[in-house]
Amino acid sequence: MKYWKYLVTVLLSVVMITSAPAAVSQAATAPTISVDAKAALAVDAKSGQILYANQADTVLPIASMTKMIGIYLVLDAIHSGKLQWDQQITPDPVAYKISQNHELSNVPLRSDGKYTVKELYEASLIYSANAAMMLLGDIVSGSQAKFVQKMQQQLQAWGIHDATIVNTTGLNNSALGTAIVPGTDKNAENMMSARSVAIVAQHLLTDYPQVLETTKITKKTFHAGTSDAIVMDNFNHMLPGLSAADATLPVDGLKTGTTDLAGENFTGTVAKEGRRIITVVMHANGEGGDNKRFVQTAKLMHYALDEFKPVTLATAGQPLSTAKSVTVKYGADDKVAIAPNRSLTAYVPKDAGNASVVYRYTATKKQLTAPETKGTKVGSVAVTVNGQPLQFLDQSQAAPLTLTTTKTVKKANFFVLIFRGIGEFFSNLF
Repeated sequence: MKYWKYLVTVLLSVVMITSAPAAVSQAATAPTISVDAKAALAVDAKSGQILYANQADTVLPIASMTKMIGIYLVLDAIHSGKLQWDQQITPDPVAYKISQNHELSNVPLRSDGKYTVKELYEASLIYSANAAMMLLGDIVSGSQAKFVQKMQQQLQAWGIHDATIVNTTGLNNSALGTAIVPGTDKNAENMMSARSVAIVAQHLLTDYPQVLETTKITKKTFHAGTSDAIVMDNFNHMLPGLSAADATLPVDGLKTGTTDLAGENFTGTVAKEGRRIITVVMHANGEGGDNKRFVQTAKLMHYALDEFKPVTLATAGQPLSTAKSVTVKYGADDKVAIAPNRSLTAYVPKDAGNASVVYRYTATKKQLTAPETKGTKVGSVAVTVNGQPLQFLDQSQAAPLTLTTTKTVKKANFFVLIFRGIGEFFSNLF
């Protein structure tokens, strides 16, 4: 029958289409860059699409980038009303002792002092103050051990399974003395991959973007107006006016981390021309002296911002040029339009070249039988760019697009079916 011939033609034509829509045909391989670090990653903050990755799944020490996890939990407690910004905390003997260690990042605390949650939060982010972060963990969960457990649970909820968290600060346990969490090794450190660190940063920025109001502060006085006041200079030297600032990169976060084992780490973020990028550099090497982590981060940021452009590959509810419809047996309409159930926008290299976008269609239903409801799944389309599937922090984003019917198709009435059958009978005679 003509309907079967038509269906076979459609299916064969969309099994593997190598021609792309006009907007996509300019896709090409982006210039490569060399990032001198043990691991590096650059992603689009909104979609989580990975634009650059080198050893991104290698588990390494994360140092004070750990504090992003704790800060997320603090903001979550604020948001839920379990914690108040003006709530005051008096240091316990353990946190007080840690705060007096001048070899660690700290703001000095008095054993009989009172400090607000907001003060400790700012000190943890701007100055990476370890005792301040410990106090925040205690007030959220009641103890360091319980807060570490809460951090681990949050990571699991985000699908992060490569992390080892032994303390709230990111320090090597050896620096905590008797303050280490029971059951953890005296020389252990927090460990994660660059990919997992980026997932933490993405959740922090997505759920609590107000964190940037603090991370962009270049200098602030802790406990101002008291004898304990101390000026906190932000360790993120890429902020405007600081030593590693780049006028073309309006960096406003996020968190540094340094230990002997971890080396120089930095999770950075920059927003420009409507886009936000997250970068992760772990154990930076190369030039730049004390700013080498920022030198490598700048390479990543420029690469992500300058070499890619957004292209809409699919729009929810709008048929693809390569898979538009399927036939409907006994339907009032003999075919129904099919379309992706979600939109897909991806960043592709700006430079023109021979590479293309490929849509690969897989049918799960070759023909429908009326009546059929809107939203019936008929197949899926996998999309590749430059011969590779798109990569995301959440790989469910890279899953094939589900194609569904765009409207309900009623069964044709008796007379329509009779006349349609007669037409098909005579057409098959010739």
